[in-house]
Formats: sequence, C-alpha cells, structure tokens
Amino acid sequence: MMPAASGMRPQGPTFRHRERTAVKHGRITNMYDRILRHAHVVDPLNHIDGTADVAVSNGRIAAVAPQIQEAAAEEEDCTGLVLMPGLIDPHLHLGTMFGSPYGSRMAALAGVTTCLDMAGPVDDILNHIKQKGAGINVAMLSGFSPKEEFGTAEPTKSQIETAVESAVKKGALGLKIMGGHWPLALSVCRDVVDSCNEQNAYVAWHAGSLTAGSNLKGMEEVIETVKGKRLHLAHINAYCRGRVKSVEAETARAIELLTENPNIWCESYVSPMNGTILTCDGPDHKGEVIDHVTRTCLESFNCPTTYDGIVQAIRNHQLFVVKDTGFVSELIEGDEALAYWQAAGTATAGSFPVNPAYSRFVLAQAKRPDGSFVVDAISTDGGCIPRNVTIAVGLSLVKFGALTLPEFVLKTSVNPARHLRLADRGHLTPGAAADITLFDLERQKAVETIVAGKTVMKQGEITGSSATFITTAAGVEHLGALGFATIPVDFSTPEPERIHL
Repeated sequence: MMPAASGMRPQGPTFRHRERTAVKHGRITNMYDRILRHAHVVDPLNHIDGTADVAVSNGRIAAVAPQIQEAAAEEEDCTGLVLMPGLIDPHLHLGTMFGSPYGSRMAALAGVTTCLDMAGPVDDILNHIKQKGAGINVAMLSGFSPKEEFGTAEPTKSQIETAVESAVKKGALGLKIMGGHWPLALSVCRDVVDSCNEQNAYVAWHAGSLTAGSNLKGMEEVIETVKGKRLHLAHINAYCRGRVKSVEAETARAIELLTENPNIWCESYVSPMNGTILTCDGPDHKGEVIDHVTRTCLESFNCPTTYDGIVQAIRNHQLFVVKDTGFVSELIEGDEALAYWQAAGTATAGSFPVNPAYSRFVLAQAKRPDGSFVVDAISTDGGCIPRNVTIAVGLSLVKFGALTLPEFVLKTSVNPARHLRLADRGHLTPGAAADITLFDLERQKAVETIVAGKTVMKQGEITGSSATFITTAAGVEHLGALGFATIPVDFSTPEPERIHL
C-alpha cells in the first residue's frame, strides 16, 4: 500500500490495541458500550480482512481483535456478516427536486453512514431533515442556478463569488454546476470553478455547457477547462452511454482522460437507472420537457422531447416515475406511473434505464499504472431516487472477481472519507468514529447501519433521526443555530494522495 497523506493514515497496530476493564469497589466494570462479535471485518487501511470482534465506546472504535475477552453493555453476534468502515456515498440527492424528502432514510436502509448531497437545495434539505432524517452524516453542495439567484444566466465573477460565500455560510461545502440539466456558458462554469478554488470551497460539475452536452464531449470540455484545478467530476459512467462513439470507445477515452488529469476526483455508479426531472412547460404543463438530461434520454428511445414523448416512454416501460410513499420513494411504471405523473402536473422525478453495463463495470475496476483506481469511488446518484445499490449491485463486482472485498471497501469508504477530509472515518483504528456498515455478502444486502456507535438502521427498520452535518468553519454557526450537530472539515489542505492495495 502506498503511504497515505499526512494526518490521514491510522496509527498503531489494531489487533493489539485493547482497552482494559477497570476494577471499582471489587467489581469488574465494563469498558465498552457494545461489542460486535465474529464478523468478517474488512479494514484496508489497517490490513484487516478476516474474522474479528469490534468494540465501541463513546461513539468511537475502542478495540479490534480476533477475540475480545472483555464484556460490554451490549453484545451482538455478527457471524456470517461482513463489517466495514461506514459506507460513504459521494453522490446522492436528499432534496425534493429529485423525488422526495426521504433520501436520508433510503440511504440508511442501503447501509450508508455518510453522504454528499450533490444539488440541494440546501434550505429544502434543512427543512426536512429534522422530521425525516435517519441519523446519518450529511454533506451538501448547493446546485448553482444563477437565473434564480441573480435573474441572469451570465452572472459576473463577483456575483459568483457571492454565491459561493452564501452557500458555505448556509452549511454547504460549496457549489455544483448542473451542466447536464441546466447548461451554462462555459465562461460562467470556469468562473464557478475558479471562485470555489480561490475560496477553498468544494466544487463539482455535472458535465455539460451551452457548447457541449452531458456526454463524452462534455467530459472532454470540462477537463480541458479546469486543467490543474481542483474539481469533483460527477458520475463518469453517465458520459459513456454511446452517444458520441461506441460505449467501449467512450469508456476507454474516459479512462485515458482521468489517468492524464489527476486533479479530477470522480465517482461512477453501478445502477442501469439514471435520475432526472420530468416537468414540462407550456399551458397546463403539456409542452416541452424543461430538463436537458430528460430530453437526451427521450431521444435515446426515439421519443419526442415533449409531454407526449414522456407519455410514450412511460407506456413503453422505458421511463419509470419516482413515487412518494410517505416513508420512502419507489419507482413505478406503466399506467400507475402515468397517472401519478399527470396528477402531479408533470412535476415529478423519474428514471430511464440508460446506463450500459459495460461502462458501469469497466469504470468501476479500471486502475492507473500505479495501481490506484482511475475512478476514485462508487456512488449511487440515488438518495431519494430509488437506486441506492452500492451493496445490492456493487458487490456483484466482488462476486465476479472484478474487485476484492478490500478494494470494494477502498472505493466505498476509504477514498471518499479521505476526499471529504474525514480523517477519523474510512477505517476502524481505535479512536476513529464508530461509523460501521454490516452487510450480508451472499444476499448482497445491508443488515445494519451504525453512526457514531448508534444503530440508525437494522434489518430494514430505521431507528435513527435527524442528521449530523459535515460543513466548513463558515457553516458551523448557522447549522448549530438550527440545532444540528456538525463535523467541521477544511478544504484548504491538498487533496490526499491516492492509495492502492
């Protein structure tokens, strides 16, 4: 393994580090709050891949050992389950723009302990999370919409700088350019990236502008535009759908571009479904589809980019609609989907099965010459969109031999933790946050989600509430005033060095 960046590598041997019980008034006092016993523990940074016990105290990892002799207030037999550092999804959606306010619950049900929301709106998430949150850790980006914010599609550099400042004061890490959905001039996108880099704010880009689409050409344009600058380029597989060249050729080119441009941090997802907005304009909302991604998907199925095209795609079972059930969201199809979408005045989210298997699986396992992954992480682009399948589908990569279990954990916990500057997550070193995901490898199903030592989901039941927000120093005051716990992070530090196993 290559050495991790300073301050990010766990220190000390894990199996030998164990708290001792204390003797008080002649009685042995338990030092641990809970022990998870007999799990198959996978912790790549500590070179652990085998059966072990994990002890937790005060929300932190207290000990990891083949057999912990001491007792605990709570013990759980995890025989037959895999235990990993908490699963971190670096691209999902919690806001109602893409579905419902239940994204936190749906993430927890899928084993996610920490997530990065990639659009907001920030106020929307904050308004719903206290009532409908599931106790996971949440970082947010504000989707940049200059027409709404400034009344113009071409804001000045000063206005963009103001947008960055406003977003981080609300608790967001920075901005996301929604290029695929609502394209902006390339000069505006460039100023957004520059402003975020200058202010040490996070910046992400869904490829696309007024000159290139959300495809391989858009990806090439993004990378050329941000040469040497810090950027999170969203869902790489979405640019390898065969719209410019063959899927195989696009995938090879994407790997080449990312290998040559290490300043780009990126993820891809393993679901065949995308996520988009199905709203139409015109009288009674029966005109043109407003979202560019939706238009592209309709064109892929030879459907008009209109209300009638949506109707056609739904009836042909080429388009699924996101339904709010009152607890989670689900995908519906056919007549039920059509009626639900029409009753909502077209203002719903949906999913098209447009992501080819080839690009999804090749991008997930591609490596650089030094052995590090070309695509840094596995994401879902899910949350409130029902495709939270990192475990349900991603583990197929392990079963097919494309990834080892430690490599799977590297892409789903270690790498995103390092990228988000969460030094005490992504590993099980004593003293690290007790964020843990337990899953059944055979069934490819999350069984338990633990955040800061507390179970927030077990066997499909949500037991957590609200959220802890990952934010910069600028956002701590605002989020604290709203009653939220926070985890401060600092993006003034360099991007951690990529590691490999």
